[in-house]
Amino acid sequence: MSSLGIKLQVLSALNLYRFVLITESTGNTNYTGVLSEKNLQKAYNEWLLPLRTLVTGIVAANQKDYNQLALDTQCALNPLELVLYRCIELVEEKLKRAA
Repeated sequence: MSSLGIKLQVLSALNLYRFVLITESTGNTNYTGVLSEKNLQKAYNEWLLPLRTLVTGIVAANQKDYNQLALDTQCALNPLELVLYRCIELVEEKLKRAA
């Protein structure tokens, strides 16, 4: 599978997670269990923060390069980065309320 395909899968997963977080929060439900403190903490520590570290590192490395591949990578990561940071914000907000 190409790196673009992997980025699209990660972006799709993040968008789905964001959708479920918003839907469950808006309806004040927890049918999926995603809003439990345990699941929020697990997603935050085991998925969102490591992914943020990886994406931030790639973005920083590409800022030093001024070639087409670096530009293409930056453009491909931009939507992923935006959704990732929104997911992190939503989870942090929920964890603060749970504490």
